[in-house]
Amino acid sequence: MTGGNLARAVGGDLRRHWRHLVAGGAGIALTIAALAFFVALWLGVRGVLLGEVFPLHRVEVHRRAAELNLLAVKLALGSDTIGDEELAAIGGIEGVAAVYPKMRLLAPAVATGGEALLGTAMQTELVADGIDPSLVADRVGGAFHDPTVDPRNASVPCTGDGGCPSGTACVGATSFRSGSCREPIPVIVSEHMVELYNGAFSRAYRLPKINPEALIGLGLDVDFGASSLRPTGRRTVRERLVLVGFSDAAMPLGVTLPLGFVKRLNRQLGPAGAADGYHSAVVEIRSADAAPGVTAAIEALGLEVRDRGARRIATALAVVLAIATAVGAAVLAVASLHVMHVFALLAMFRRREIGVLRAVGASRRDIRSIFVIEAAVVGLAAGAAGLVCAVAIAEVADRLRLDRLPDFPFAPESLFVFPAWLLAGALGVAALASVLGALGPVLRATAADPAELVSGG
Repeated sequence: MTGGNLARAVGGDLRRHWRHLVAGGAGIALTIAALAFFVALWLGVRGVLLGEVFPLHRVEVHRRAAELNLLAVKLALGSDTIGDEELAAIGGIEGVAAVYPKMRLLAPAVATGGEALLGTAMQTELVADGIDPSLVADRVGGAFHDPTVDPRNASVPCTGDGGCPSGTACVGATSFRSGSCREPIPVIVSEHMVELYNGAFSRAYRLPKINPEALIGLGLDVDFGASSLRPTGRRTVRERLVLVGFSDAAMPLGVTLPLGFVKRLNRQLGPAGAADGYHSAVVEIRSADAAPGVTAAIEALGLEVRDRGARRIATALAVVLAIATAVGAAVLAVASLHVMHVFALLAMFRRREIGVLRAVGASRRDIRSIFVIEAAVVGLAAGAAGLVCAVAIAEVADRLRLDRLPDFPFAPESLFVFPAWLLAGALGVAALASVLGALGPVLRATAADPAELVSGG
């Protein structure tokens, strides 16, 4: 049978028996809709949790110092810093893409400013740490860098920013004394802080939400070495901080400065040896599959890996997906049995037609091809209908979430992700389930003798 004759035969059968075929494909359509909906939801939730909230490709390494508990107080015993040799050892582990040291600011600091955002000046203690600028170069760019002090600018007295060269700010000026022109210190803050502010904080204090991009360039004057809690008795260093970007590599609550600047402050204002070691290191892992091996190798060095629960979240999500897949496979098997029943009835109704085709020269292979193609077309059509339903239901769910639920941190624009492989896979599974369901009745129908089929025996 030629390709044209085969196509005409399939088309004629589909037109004649479309009601039965629609009934057979309905179960597959509903199953594909449910599977695609929940897999897309799983992909969306997984992307937010393991990509933004608990990134699996990035872990932080610490040294856990022994602690002595004295009622409500914990006393650290031993060093909690990481040296250059250990950083080099971590960088040599297979699967590690890069290692970026971090250092906490061990001197107190008081920040003053915020008029542009809050309408009035505020003063608060500032918590900060320092990271290697190359860690956030892909997100923030060159704006986050270790500033250099030009002696010519530092010697220029000023009473305001307008009297300073381009790219510098007047630091330390008051109504009683002049300041000096210096390059502002670039800082970044965590995206989590913005999410928390726009979520619960703004609602609790009836404050307007903020647009993160509009905050770029916001400045604060900071007195490093000063404290509003108790006098330090040490000299202070005043600097102008300027927000240059947002990154999940920044500390969750506080500001993050260039590593070199924090080293200098710790050396000048911190306790003895404050700049001799790093307090942690961010480790970039080449792929999520390499994460378990990298974690084990780091722990073998006597260090602690903190992934903020990413491994537990990944395991829980994998278990949920396995359960959903098992349930979906069982439902799909039931739908395939329904297709089998429909094609068994069609084969019984068309016994005489099959016999006539065999009598005029059609082979068993030709007739089986007709039925298999029909089943594949039914499966593809049912799969496409199921995908349309899944996408439509997902769209309705997203709209209901935006209209009915309050904002929450890290909320994505959509809870669902429908990648191309999911759409193609769903169509393939639907076609395969339909063909497998029809295969048994087709083989039995074409195995009989043509004379028996024509006579109706």
